[in-house]
This record gives sequence, structure tokens and C-alpha cells, in this order.
Amino acid sequence: MKTRTALNISINILILILSLSLLFGHPPLAWANSLTPQKEREIGQHFHLKVAASGAIVDDPILTKTFKGITDRVLKGANLNPDQYNFYILNSDGINAFAVPGGYIYVHTETINSLENEGQLASVLSHETAHLTSRHFARRAESASSTTIASIASMLAGILIATQGGSTGALGQAMMMGGAGAGAQSMLANSREDESEADAKGRQYLTRAGYAARDMYGAFKVMSSKTYQASRNIPTYLTTHPALTSRMATFFSEAEKTATAPPDPAYQAFKDRVLAVSGEVSRVQNIFTKRLVGQRDPSALHGLGILAQRQQKLTLANKLMREALSLTPNNQEYLADLGDLALLRHQPAEARDFYQKAGSNRLAIFGLARASELLGDHTHAAILYEQAVNITPYDFPRALEMAGRFFGQNGRPGQGHYYLGRYFAATGNIDKAIFHYQQAAADPGSGQFKTLAAHEEKTLTNLKNNKD
Repeated sequence: MKTRTALNISINILILILSLSLLFGHPPLAWANSLTPQKEREIGQHFHLKVAASGAIVDDPILTKTFKGITDRVLKGANLNPDQYNFYILNSDGINAFAVPGGYIYVHTETINSLENEGQLASVLSHETAHLTSRHFARRAESASSTTIASIASMLAGILIATQGGSTGALGQAMMMGGAGAGAQSMLANSREDESEADAKGRQYLTRAGYAARDMYGAFKVMSSKTYQASRNIPTYLTTHPALTSRMATFFSEAEKTATAPPDPAYQAFKDRVLAVSGEVSRVQNIFTKRLVGQRDPSALHGLGILAQRQQKLTLANKLMREALSLTPNNQEYLADLGDLALLRHQPAEARDFYQKAGSNRLAIFGLARASELLGDHTHAAILYEQAVNITPYDFPRALEMAGRFFGQNGRPGQGHYYLGRYFAATGNIDKAIFHYQQAAADPGSGQFKTLAAHEEKTLTNLKNNKD
């Protein structure tokens, strides 16, 4: 498991600034008055590639499945095509969520951990979605005729760095005030009018998705109390959600302000997994240990098991995870994690047994592919690897990497190169992705992967060269 990657985000965002300056370092925007959806997508794609390259995106198929269920529900409430919007969990401190042009929405792990239920998370996502559907970024770009895309990228990067605190936070403020210029500042600092529109639209999306309006008030209350008023790292004129307190006072009814949300055990389990796979070890250990005082809490026990695994304390991890499973014997997520742990303990047969009991979740299918390969059943492994990488629309980088290697080593190089191309694209390495797509497209035996790879290679090459 990776440690926290806040510093990686900061370093790679600096790379983003340099790369976008080279890619889009035109004179003052000739296109500022015609910022098309296609141009917005290019900004978002370039930005996302650098974030992906930092390793900040949480790569856990169980978390991603739960998160996608929430985001799909929000998009359905907004009557939007889920294929045109991309939501990601960023492993980062600081309560924040933000939308980037082109359909990219990010939420920090700390935000998920601070909210109380699924409806509150859906509220944040609905609000950010509304910023995109209202094209607030484009509106501000159209009124900023002297702004370059390089300065836009710098401002986006500066905001991210500023949320990290410490020396990186100071660096972010310097970048925002010095390198970006007032035009980009005005573009990225949402106005009260923009916020009011996003509140109203987001609330509609939320309630149409079947959530309660009180959850938006609850989410804003958490965001206000824990971040925006307390943070010294984000200048007030650049907060992404200004005037939050006054909006809470005027936008919601008294019933919504006083309503208490019911307990949400499923969301608590989601939060526990976010903490376990991404949180700072000693802090999360304290949280879970306190929950075990006087009670046997399976989610806390399993979380401690994941933490022990991250520390390579495999015997302890096995003990804790098995104890958690004994309290919830049919928990498929726990079974899949125990399969992963068995592989780390070099016990592929034991891993196979756990995975087979874990059902059809993506982690179990991927793990069963790995166990089958190690046990010499390459025919079954090939079928399972294909399922693991294609079971849902979103990418699972670890599975793509292992599947690419497996097929490359087992007589299907074109397919292997194609999956490796997808792996490197998903992790932000555009040059390596293009290389592997080219190799797959050049392989006469690649079959369908030849056509798929050629299409992906062309898309990435155009993006890299900034072709319109």
C-alpha cells in the first residue's frame, strides 16, 4: 500500500504547470471568447494526466465501485451521461472537492472521512457537477481576454498545492498571486452568483437522485466548520466555495437545518476502508483502536488488519482480518482482502479459496486470476484477467498492469501491449502509453486489440500535440 501522497501531488502539479505552459503557451488567449467544450476537455485531460502521474488517485476497486454507485446516482438525477463525467478520490489531506473543465471532479479522502452519510457526499458531488453543467469556468474564461491556458493551469495547480498546508501551501499561494495573474484568479474563484446557481442546480440533482435536501445543508456545515473558516492556506478571494455561511443561512429551510440524518452503516464502512487504505498509519490506528474499547467492531478490526498489511506485518494482519471475518462470516470484501493477504504470504492455494468465496467483486476476480496463474492454470487465469480489466467502465490500473504482463508473456503480445497502454494512460504516463498502443497496433496477430490500440494511440498523440 502507498503512503500518503500529498507531497507527490505538489511536486507533480509543478510539472503540470511546466508541461501545460509548453503545450498551451500561446499569446493571450485568442480563443478566450470561444472556449468550446472540446477545449475544456483538453484542459481537463491534461490536468488529469498529471494528477494520475502523481499516484494520488486511490486505486482500490472496492472503494471505486461504491463511489461510482453514488456518482452514477447523482448523474442520473442530473439527467447526464455517465460516460462524459469522471469522478476520482484523491489521497489527500484537507477537506476539499473541486471540478475541473472537461467533466473531471475530484474529492479528497479527508472530505469523505469528515462527512456523515452517503447523502452528504452526494451533495458535494451534485454541487460540483452543477459547476460543470453551468460552465462556470467557461463563463469566466470568456470574460478574461488576457488570460493564457498556462495561467489557468497554474491557478488550478496553486489551489491544489495551497490546500496541502505547510511549505507547500505557502508555495501554492505564491504561485497563485505571482504567476497566474488576476485574470485567472477571477476565473477560478467562484463568484457568489456561481455558487448560488450551483447550490440550486445541485440541490435539484440531489433530490431527483433520491437523497434528502437536508444532506446538502449537513455537508456544507461540515465543510464550513472544518475547512473554509479554519484554513490559513487558501486566501479568502480564492476559496472555491465563497460565502458558505451566508448561503447556509439563506438557502435552506429551518426544517432542513434542524433535521438529523439517520445513521448510515454502509457509509461508515466505506469511510473505514478509505481510512484504512489511505490514511496516515498512526492516526488511523488510534481511531480504530479507540473503537475497539469494550466492543468487537469488525470494521475497525479489519481496518487495523489493512494497516498491519501496509506495514508488512503480515502475521498480525492475518490474525486481525480473520477475527473480523469471524464476526461477519460472509463479508465478501473481507474475504477478498484475505485473499490478497494470502498471496503476499506466498499461499496461492489459500488465496484461491478466499477469492472463490468472495463472489464476483472485482478485487476477487483479479486476485483469482493471479492465484490461478501462480498455480499453473493459465487458461483460467487468461479468462479472469480479461474479466478483471473489463468488468466495469472505470480503469483498475493494478489489474491492467498485471494483465498486460501476463498476456505479453503467454503468446498474446498485442493484447498485452494494449492493456499496458491502458495502464500507462490510467497512471498518467502518456509517452509509455503511446509506445504500447503503437506496439499493439503494429502486431498483425492482435485482432480486435489492433483497432482499439490504434484509436487510443491517435487520441493520446493528438492530445500530446494539442491538435484541435
